[in-house]
Amino acid sequence: MYFVNDEHESNFKQLLRLYPIGIADMEYQSGFYVVAHPVIFSYCNGNPVSDEHGPYDWYFETEKHSALPSSYLHLVQAGLHLYNNDRSFSLYLAIGTWENELFQVFMQACQIRRGGNCCHVRISQAQTAIGA
Repeated sequence: MYFVNDEHESNFKQLLRLYPIGIADMEYQSGFYVVAHPVIFSYCNGNPVSDEHGPYDWYFETEKHSALPSSYLHLVQAGLHLYNNDRSFSLYLAIGTWENELFQVFMQACQIRRGGNCCHVRISQAQTAIGA
C-alpha cells in the first residue's frame, strides 16, 4: 500500500483505530486514506470526523480547506467524490496540479475504493487486511 511517508501511514492507522467502520467500508477507508495525508491531516486538526458523519466533516464545518494549496484541495475533492460522489471534483483540473506523489495518493485511494485486495496495513498486533 502506498504512503507518502511514515506519518501518512501512522495517521491512517490512527483513523482506522478510532473509526473501525473504515476497515470494512471502502468509502470510509478511501476517505480516511486521503485525509491521513500529513498536509491534509494538519488542516483538519487530526480529527476529520467531528460529527461522526464521515471523514470529511471538517471540510464542511470550517473554511480551513480554502487555505489548502490547490493540488491538495483537488485531492480532498477527489476523496469526497470517491466517498459520496461529490460533484466538486474535476479530474481535468486536478491532474494538472498533481506532482507524482499526489497522483499516487489519488491512485491508491481509487484502488481502496474499488475494494481491491492489494491493500494491507497492520493497525494492531494482528494483521488486518484492508480492502480485501
